[in-house]
This record gives sequence, structure tokens and C-alpha cells, in this order.
Amino acid sequence: MQQQSRNVKMWAEEQGIDVRFLIHDHDVKFTEAFNEAFKREDGGVVKTPIMAPIANCFIESWIGSMKRECLIHFWCWSTEHLDHIVAEYVRYHNTHRPHQGLGNVPIPERDKELKFQDNTEPIGKIGCQQWLGGLIKSYHREAA
Repeated sequence: MQQQSRNVKMWAEEQGIDVRFLIHDHDVKFTEAFNEAFKREDGGVVKTPIMAPIANCFIESWIGSMKRECLIHFWCWSTEHLDHIVAEYVRYHNTHRPHQGLGNVPIPERDKELKFQDNTEPIGKIGCQQWLGGLIKSYHREAA
């Protein structure tokens, strides 16, 4: 694991990535020597809480969604390409994807409610917004 920590640090430096925080659980493979490699005054190693399985569940769910809905459909040729794909998915996820915890509406729309005074259907063309070359699509009704 000490060699892995050195490899990760060298790779990050080559890529211009500043490893400020490293988050991991209490597995015995993460020795003090491993943690020492990432020690910093303005960051360092952060261990997840003991006996707290919920500490990782949200990020693990999000990463799983990103893999299933996005990454399995692409071959990434460089870190820049991967960064672009992930950034597009994050933008879609945070602005247009419905979230169950918010009543199945996208985050920006959570405070808006579509109300019709006479119970009629909305009027307007159906529009489509695409991300990642059409892999992800979001449909909406344009204003009349």
C-alpha cells in the first residue's frame, strides 16, 4: 500500500491534481505509513466514521448512477475526455434530472409548481434538450 500511495501521488502530480483530501474507511490495509504519504497541513486523510454504513451510501449511489446512465456508454481516451463527460453528467444531474427526495422534480424546479386555473392542458411545443451527444435527453414544454 505504501507503493500504491507513492504511485498515486506521482500520477496526481503529473496530471496537475492537488490531492488535498483522501477519504477512506478503517480497513487495515490503510496503514499509518500509507496515511503519512497524504498528510498535509490544509487537508490530509479523512476516515469515514466507524459502524456508520450510511456515511458512504449517498456517494456510492451517485457513482453507481453515473456509471449506469453515462460512463458505460463511452470509451474515454484521456483524463480531459473523462472530465468533460463527468462534467456534462453532473450538469444534467443537478439541473434536469428528477429527484425522488424532491417530489420527482428537478432541483431548480422544486420551488415552482405548474398550476392551471381552469384545469386545461399546457399549451406549447415539446422541446428536447440533449447531453453527451443525445445519450441523455430531457423533454419539456415550451412556453406558448
